[in-house]
Amino acid sequence: MDHFPDIKPQGAFSALLADQDLTHLELVLRRSLSCDLGGPLLPPSYWRERLASITRRSHLSHTQIQTVHRLYLHIDAFEATARQRDDELRQERERAAAASERVPAAKSQGA
Repeated sequence: MDHFPDIKPQGAFSALLADQDLTHLELVLRRSLSCDLGGPLLPPSYWRERLASITRRSHLSHTQIQTVHRLYLHIDAFEATARQRDDELRQERERAAAASERVPAAKSQGA
């Protein structure tokens, strides 16, 4: 028998914990995703799970829900930018590969 049931914080204490978590996430999530080391420190999926966890374990106020929504939008924007950058790099590589294939063909015709 479990003598220590899983008790979730409620009321003002729950709101305080959620506020602390969201304040922390606002700070570190943005820094992690904007890292200049060639990619994010932690993947967007990690941040999505952290936000989902806060949402599941707390009764959030309207302001806290807005904060969660804003952070999800920040993750979405990061992913959209990353996809666009990846697409541009792929297209550039394809153009370079196509150009390098044309150059040897032109040289062999001239010889």
